[in-house]
Amino acid sequence: MKKTFDQLVDVLAREADMEQWCRCLLSALSRELKFSYLTLMVEQNYQTKVLSSLVDEDFKYYFTTLSLEDYNGVPTKLLKQAKDKGRFVSAYVDKPYKAFWQESDSEWFQLLLPITMHGSNIGFIYAETQEPHFFEAGEEYLNNLLLILASDISARVLRKESLDHHLTRRSVEAELEVRKHSISEYLSLLRRLQELTLALSKASDLDQLYHDAILLGRKNLAIDRMAIFLTDFSKNTMQGTYGTDPDGNLVQRSDFTSPIPDHPLVNEALSRKDHVVVKENAPLYFGTKQVGTGWNAMIAMWNGDECIGWLAADNLINQRGLTEHQKEILKLFGVALGQQIVIKRNHEQLTSLNAQLEERVLKRTTELRETNRALGDVNRRLEQWSMQDGLTGVANRRLFDLTLARDWKKALENQEPLSLIMIDVDHFKLFNDTYGHLEGDHCLRKIAISLEKLVEAYKKSLFTRYGGEEFACLLPNTDTQRARAVAAELQAAVGQLALTHEGVEKGKVTISLGYHTLTPDGLSEADRLIEGADRALYMAKKCGRDQFYQWDEQNVDPK
Repeated sequence: MKKTFDQLVDVLAREADMEQWCRCLLSALSRELKFSYLTLMVEQNYQTKVLSSLVDEDFKYYFTTLSLEDYNGVPTKLLKQAKDKGRFVSAYVDKPYKAFWQESDSEWFQLLLPITMHGSNIGFIYAETQEPHFFEAGEEYLNNLLLILASDISARVLRKESLDHHLTRRSVEAELEVRKHSISEYLSLLRRLQELTLALSKASDLDQLYHDAILLGRKNLAIDRMAIFLTDFSKNTMQGTYGTDPDGNLVQRSDFTSPIPDHPLVNEALSRKDHVVVKENAPLYFGTKQVGTGWNAMIAMWNGDECIGWLAADNLINQRGLTEHQKEILKLFGVALGQQIVIKRNHEQLTSLNAQLEERVLKRTTELRETNRALGDVNRRLEQWSMQDGLTGVANRRLFDLTLARDWKKALENQEPLSLIMIDVDHFKLFNDTYGHLEGDHCLRKIAISLEKLVEAYKKSLFTRYGGEEFACLLPNTDTQRARAVAAELQAAVGQLALTHEGVEKGKVTISLGYHTLTPDGLSEADRLIEGADRALYMAKKCGRDQFYQWDEQNVDPK
């Protein structure tokens, strides 16, 4: 084995091409140590990035290194142990890490090997095998090999980065043309998505909806394979509807049922709204049988806080990459499909309900009133879909206006205090100028999600996006002292997010808040509450931002 590794060192030293160098290294390790799965990672800008992989005989080289979030197949817990200990770590498991379902009855041996130079990690090799004795026999030679290769890997990565920067500088005009074409492609995808959504709205029932979604979705969105799965979390099961077989044919899979797999990809997709989870180098399945590898995308579909299923897509057939535009279109498609499923379900429920009403209308007036209330709930849910802010997912200005009018009237009738907190993200234009509007959108979403979750604890309260980077929190039956406490909690919650903002002195994103409390007297309108809170917000920003201010119509000092 020593002779083999010595020969490998000579071959690698002569190999100038980075891709071929990775192929020679991983192929030799797989052949000599019987590794069936290998991943080579390097340290770049204080992050661990994936450079290449070898699964059986399927070699992949990533010209643009992948982050671990976008790569499926390296246990982060094992990687952390290797970083902390500075030496190789291993574990025995019952299946390969990236597998959804159990593939073998025998154990798998996981191995994480650090590649170090002068006491610092410059890379890692992750491997899986069912024959660990080959590694044990060659462990000494492998450690020596990694020591020899450490400086070579470091130098090659630096050369690759330098070449990438050089090529980037020379390709600005070409990149502009690519972006122009990309925008044109995105607009085309949006038009096709609009046509697709319109076609799905005309489906006569759920079965036709599932059928048309896969048939037309693949055709309009240029996706190799798609499938729709429905979930039942009370039984922890998933059920198929329609999907695509390995040859690209549309097939009915309503007979397919399985426990929801406990896998990082599935867990991430089912825990996030309006988000497409994409993993490269993922196992691709037909049923529970793996039929290949490639990128795998999942988009959960929701009815309020209830996950009703997910849309799966992959590139098994043509192995084309997934563009950012396609990823965004898949997200929009998942949202539209989820809404159509809910609408069709509600429609079927309403049809059944109306049939029952025709039989009972003369005898059971009480039941009729209950049914009408149920119909009202359905209509309110449908109306709420039009009252959600498209960017952050929280309530929008329309819902705020309606709720304020209702709460003002109730506060007047009951002579109860009504409080309003206006919130503004400090220096947000500078944040957009520094990081770009896409990161600005991400920042607003994180703040909105965090603050909405906090406000939900207060009964009958409402948190909305008021406009731009401004939010509002409406608190019925809440006095000034309680409003002040809520404002303090909101300010602290944003501070705990620790969102970086290098453009300001504090180095992180902060918010300013103004609050106002009124007990309606019948002589003034609700605009008076908004005006007071807005003036308080202005004073909070004027006094230095990252604070809250109370307006009590005598313009008192900051609180």
